[in-house]
Amino acid sequence: MPGTSHEVLIVALREQPGLLGALVSALTGVKLPRSLKPSDATLRFVKPAELRLDLVYRGGRRRWVLVELQRGVDPAKRRRWPLAASLLHDQTGVAGDMLVITARRAVARWAERVACVRTRLGTVLQLKPVVLHLGAAESKALLDERHPELALFAAWAMQHRHGPRARAVVERAFELTERLPPALRRAQQRAILSVLSERMLALLREASMNPDKIPETPAARKLRLFLEAQGRKKGRAEGEAKGRAEGRAEGEAKGRAEGRQQALMTLLRARGLSPSRDDEARIRACTDPAKLDRWIARAATATSVREALGTRPPGARARPRAPGRPRPASASRS
Repeated sequence: MPGTSHEVLIVALREQPGLLGALVSALTGVKLPRSLKPSDATLRFVKPAELRLDLVYRGGRRRWVLVELQRGVDPAKRRRWPLAASLLHDQTGVAGDMLVITARRAVARWAERVACVRTRLGTVLQLKPVVLHLGAAESKALLDERHPELALFAAWAMQHRHGPRARAVVERAFELTERLPPALRRAQQRAILSVLSERMLALLREASMNPDKIPETPAARKLRLFLEAQGRKKGRAEGEAKGRAEGRAEGEAKGRAEGRQQALMTLLRARGLSPSRDDEARIRACTDPAKLDRWIARAATATSVREALGTRPPGARARPRAPGRPRPASASRS
């Protein structure tokens, strides 16, 4: 199933239609029509069947582009990619493009030749997509000051890398993101952090906490400040959630105790046993559910409030027990 980094890039491409054209232009020099817009990515057949792709763009003059974000090898794409392209070709009457975006060189090589089937008689069914491999060289091309929105792709390409060069790409991507308008900037900052691996995030946090050991560039400083702000925000949210949970638990416990207290006094009065003010104060002060349950059980048969609560008359003393004599079985705890 697609992971978080996969979904983040799909959302970015869907919500910012110009991103795909900028990416293709930066890596191939070809300009896509501006009329291309994301559409329903579920392709339907005459018979009950559906083919779900990552993204489908449609534009003027029945132009279409299929986009797949490929993180690993998937043998099923041998059938699905030609089927999707054939279906759209049939529906529109024109040939479109298929783009495969990947950060792995091995996946890029696989994608170029996977959709090629040859029979024993020599029939060939082939679809050769345009593969955009976001490697080290391509990532540098995406770190373009004129197009800071492409920095997200450069960071996405580092999801499997953790070395100093990868960290430098992420820091630069974060620095370029600062050039975007505020709303888009915050969205891209969160997206960059979402596509990174846990290992890379740990390395970035370690670098931010040890600026003396690891030299801090201006870009790294901005990233550190953002990580610290995110950490404080997360800490506040967790603290508030914990406080609400503890408050609910405390309130529920108090409510259960008050319910038992009221049940005890109601039972005593129903049996004609009137608690004094001291007795009521003692009952109200008790929040131990087990003790309140014992008092309620005694009140069902007790002949006095003191007996129900396990108290002795004022000034009464317990008789001393003879040495070695066991405590009577009828004695009960208060």
